[in-house]
Amino acid sequence: MLTKSLSDLTLVIPAYNRPAYLERQIDYWAGSGVQLCILDGSKNPAPPELVAKMGADVHYEYMPIGFNERLVHASSIVKTKYVALLGDDELYVKQGLQDCLDLLDNDQNLIGCVGRTLFFFHRDGEILGHQAYEKSRDLEGMYGDNLNRLKESFPGGDPSTAPYLLYGVFRREQWSTMFSSAYGRHYSSGYVYELALLFIGACLGPTKMVDSLVWLRSGENPAMSSAAVNRKIGTGEWGTSPEFASEYEDFIQRTTGVLKQCGVAPSENIERAVREVAEQFFAYSLHKPHRPIAYWHRLLGFVARNTPQWVKNLLKRNMTKSLGTLLDYKGVPFSEALIQLRQNGVVFNQEELNTLRAFLLEFHSRVEKN
Repeated sequence: MLTKSLSDLTLVIPAYNRPAYLERQIDYWAGSGVQLCILDGSKNPAPPELVAKMGADVHYEYMPIGFNERLVHASSIVKTKYVALLGDDELYVKQGLQDCLDLLDNDQNLIGCVGRTLFFFHRDGEILGHQAYEKSRDLEGMYGDNLNRLKESFPGGDPSTAPYLLYGVFRREQWSTMFSSAYGRHYSSGYVYELALLFIGACLGPTKMVDSLVWLRSGENPAMSSAAVNRKIGTGEWGTSPEFASEYEDFIQRTTGVLKQCGVAPSENIERAVREVAEQFFAYSLHKPHRPIAYWHRLLGFVARNTPQWVKNLLKRNMTKSLGTLLDYKGVPFSEALIQLRQNGVVFNQEELNTLRAFLLEFHSRVEKN
């Protein structure tokens, strides 16, 4: 189990209308040393009894403003050595976080590190899950030229094999630069902010994969969408449509400007590289929805949306492995998911994960009773 304090780390949590999950965060991190920066954009502030239980390690602000504005604000107030973003219903594995901090302490050339991911959800009194982002790996030129690192992060326009920087652990200065720049204005597609972050983060310095289980990505709630974070316009459409041409040019110039300011490369080379990689990415994104597998996933989504919940639950409870593979249904009981992770070379503390499973089950049992 974890023996060190995680007091060098701040977790920025942009909470929104999920007080029960926010309380779960408070309970989970209590006594770990982690500093929580909770920026609450909910319609109403956290209940007084929840605020009362927040200790000295919790910075809470009620900020009923946009997601972008809260992240930009966070980039200006965090003071710890290291920072990471965390959704209000998601969790980090504490030992995995410690492995990340140890790696960063021991390699001053790194600006951040990214761990392995387990997608999890709750159904019928059980926690289920499966590995996510399993294709992520270290870049071969990780310690080399900054602009080459950007290009290597998007081979053929596809970023799926590069470290997923959004939920990485970073040194404070680089995290603040990445998030204040990427979320500094509004775009019509909510996916562009993350793209800007990937561009900037790749150029600022090397980020290494750690084979520890770090991020537990939650499937307990639907993905949030709003006017500020619009998920209805895909990146392929946004990056190739004349309707968004002015936004596209702004994206290029803003990204180029911050990289010039940071001195990551000779200024005349930066814009050329940013445009080249952007064009490849948007061409890839436009083509991606038309692949045969994409049509199959759309069909599965249509069937799922129009199938009664009781039928879906019955199918999932009695699904064979071959049927699950056909339907792209990956969820297995938590203990089996951990076995699969270990077979894939992911490391974790079994006792900690057993405790975490019990913690999640107790939470859902309590929520269902209320």
